[in-house]
Formats: sequence, C-alpha cells, structure tokens
Amino acid sequence: MNIQQLEYLIEIERTRSISQAAANLYMGQPNLSRILRDTEERAGFAIFERTRKGVRPTEKGVVFLQHARNILREAEFMENLGPNRSTAGRFRIALPRSYDVMEQVKRFLTEYAPDAPLDAVLRECHPRQALELLDSGAVEIAVIRYATQYQDYFSEQTAAKKLTMKPLDQVRYRPAVAQCSPLAKKDAISLCELEGLTEIRHRDVFYAESKAGGAERKLYTIDRLAQLQLLQGLPDAYLCAEPLPEPLLYRFGLVQKECVDGGTLYQNAVVFKPQCAMSETENAFLHWLLPR
Repeated sequence: MNIQQLEYLIEIERTRSISQAAANLYMGQPNLSRILRDTEERAGFAIFERTRKGVRPTEKGVVFLQHARNILREAEFMENLGPNRSTAGRFRIALPRSYDVMEQVKRFLTEYAPDAPLDAVLRECHPRQALELLDSGAVEIAVIRYATQYQDYFSEQTAAKKLTMKPLDQVRYRPAVAQCSPLAKKDAISLCELEGLTEIRHRDVFYAESKAGGAERKLYTIDRLAQLQLLQGLPDAYLCAEPLPEPLLYRFGLVQKECVDGGTLYQNAVVFKPQCAMSETENAFLHWLLPR
C-alpha cells in the first residue's frame, strides 16, 4: 500500500463514484477498480459498499479513510520541508461569518510578520461544516460560533472526531433595524415586537431545511453585505447579530438595540487537530488567539 493508492481512495470517497474518480485521475475505470479491490484484499475488509447512487464508505472504511487523510497530510508536510515544495506562510482556516472574528484575523496578519510570505485561504461557514473541513484536512484551524445551548453537541462532535476545542469569548446577539424602522426610536426592543417582521438570516446551501419555529417571514442569504443592504431598505425587517461597529451601522443607515429579553448568547471556540502538521503561520495564529 503506497501514498498514491491512498490518494486514489480519497478521490473515490470525494466523488462517491469509481468511474468519476477514474476520469478525474486520468486513468481507466478497470484499473482503478483493480487497485481498490487489491487494497481491500490487503486490508481484509471492504472500504466501500456499492449503492444505486454510487459508492459510500463502510463503517470500517470511514475509519480507514480518516487515517489515509492523516497520512497524506503528514506526507505533504514532510515534502514541504524541502526547497522544491515549500508552503511558507500557509494559513488554512474556517471562520464564522463574524465582523469581530474577521477583525481578529486582520489584526493577527497585521502584527505577525507583515512582510513574510502568506498563502491564506479563509473559509466562512457554519460550525458543522467547519468541523467537516477540519476533519477532512481542508483547513488546519477552525474558529466556530454556536448558541450556548448546543455546547454538549459540539463537545461530543469534536471528541468523536478526535479534535481539540478551546473556548474563547462569548457574544450576545442584538437586533439591528433600519433607521427608518419604527423600532429605531426605541431604547431597547423586546422579542414580541419583532413578531410579524421579516427576519434576515444566514443560510448556507448545504444547510438542510428546518421545520423549527421562529419568525414567520424569513429572508435567507449567505452574504453579509447583502444582509446589510437588504436591511437598509426594508423598514419591516430586522437582523439579529453580534454588536456591529458604529462606522458600519452608520454606513448602511442602521441602528442596533439592546434586547429586553436578553438575546441569544453565543460561544466562540477554536478547534484544531492535535499533533497535526501546522505551518509556522498557523501555529502562530493558534498561540496568538488562545487565552494567555
């Protein structure tokens, strides 16, 4: 079993199709099927099971492929130690859609070796997807944000994936409305006053449709700029968000009010895989971010 074979199996897992994986790898399907069969014989168990929609990992296959990803990441790190495959300044991180968290990343990049090489990919996403990206090796660090009532769920998820989670700060969301909204003149807003209004929310394409209650009128968008632009022109809408900076509120003609009912409390946390092959930049960010 060699590194190339593991790469082939990861591609099969990614595409959920042997024929598509073979096409992506520029090889014949019979050849890839033979490699998979030989690997499964050597392993002593089936790595994939066939379904009407393609293939999917078996229970043991999931564990096998996770180890395969870890091996490939470590092999890449060893190769990158050499002069021909250097990834100086690599910075792969998943983030919540948060102005404050993005400001922290900006401060880090400003303070940490501003003239050093930088190869950064910042991916804003839902906390569940952030854990999937971290687990798959697409990112090395994830900053996640979740409502505090889901603490047990995310503790269990990170433990199951053998990830380390460290709590950061907490933030309480407040309703923001357009200056032309009748609610803009109030000192504070209660949740009952938001009933019947349009709630602007985040919604990612991968996020399953929810049957949960809440506002009857919802407007979903994935883009933060679009949210603020929509809120600016909709006096009957509101957005619950972290405390937004005054210059941003002024720019879009918005006001943000305290919530009489308290507002939802969110927990920020940093998650990473212990003993993984982080770059110097990623290690520096982790130490810069964690409470001292």
